[in-house]
Amino acid sequence: MGPRVPHPEEAASPGAALLPFSWAGNGAPGAGIGIGFYGNSETSDGVSQLSSALLHANHTLSTIDDVVLETVERLGEAVKTELTTLEEVLSVRMELVAATRGARRQAEAAAQYLQGLAFWQGVSLSPVQVAEDVTFVEEYRWLAYVLLLLLVLLVCLFTLLGLAKQSKWLVVVMTAMSLLVLVLSWGSVGLEAATAVGLSDFCSNPDTYVLNLTQEETGLSSDILSYYFLCNQAVSNPFQQRLTLSQRALASIHSQLQGLEREAIPQFSAAQKPLLSLEETLNVTERSFHQLVALLHCRSLHKDYGSALRGLCEDALEGLLFLMLFSLLSAGALATTLCSLPRAWALFPPSDDYDDTDDDDPFNPQESKRFVQWQSSI
Repeated sequence: MGPRVPHPEEAASPGAALLPFSWAGNGAPGAGIGIGFYGNSETSDGVSQLSSALLHANHTLSTIDDVVLETVERLGEAVKTELTTLEEVLSVRMELVAATRGARRQAEAAAQYLQGLAFWQGVSLSPVQVAEDVTFVEEYRWLAYVLLLLLVLLVCLFTLLGLAKQSKWLVVVMTAMSLLVLVLSWGSVGLEAATAVGLSDFCSNPDTYVLNLTQEETGLSSDILSYYFLCNQAVSNPFQQRLTLSQRALASIHSQLQGLEREAIPQFSAAQKPLLSLEETLNVTERSFHQLVALLHCRSLHKDYGSALRGLCEDALEGLLFLMLFSLLSAGALATTLCSLPRAWALFPPSDDYDDTDDDDPFNPQESKRFVQWQSSI
């Protein structure tokens, strides 16, 4: 069999003319996908930082309530048992009974002062619940954007494949998918823009908004909320008076117990055990008091508040802006692709020219026709 004669329609493949605009139309979504993954990760990091700050703040608030409750119960138990026993033992010495009753009054006063320090007790707003709700929404948001990114990637790849293979059915399917992704991209642009604008407005002056909202939800006084949200020298500690009175009451109890130890133990050996128990209770109470002073200081909760704001106003906002850029790039490129696909369709060869058989197969109808034409030309 003689050499195969090249045909003019084989000399210039239409696929070669389609590939340049194919790469141009799908290059922007390809670059946007990388931007989208980065933005999605940054947004997720910001929301995770917000949730972590809320959980840590809840731990601090719960610890304050627990320490106050344990201290008050410990003082109440000391009043009911050791001090009552001590009064019975020292009943013959009225001056010692008076000192014991003075310690009882100071213990009851200290318990009352400390009871008012559990400011979060009974508040309906739970930072844990807020953190769980935020995490729940973020998980679905993150998953939705990952699926959108993968969908854009698949549409780009299969569009390029359809153009390279000159497959009309694949181009038709990808045209419909491109239209769907275009609608989703423009929808995400609107959602991201609205969220970014609202978040930017919030971040311009967050203290006032958060203070008013928290006061409305919790019913706490503005002095307490301002102390923790602002945490500066212009705002005084609203618990300072109670802390001072509690410290004085504990110091008075300690002084009275020392006096009772000097006077009562030499004369009443039965008073030694309740006095030692009271001294141990007082030492534990003083340690709890110092822990409570540290917990009630604004540093810890204000640090959590600042961490939550940084997560929202830095990482999350930056991620939203990158996601919006991804959506804009995808929408613009997909719109360009949809406008260009009809031109690509026109460049495709007629369907009669497609055949899945091998060109070198002698039983190929196209090859047989070309062979007959070659013989007739000799």
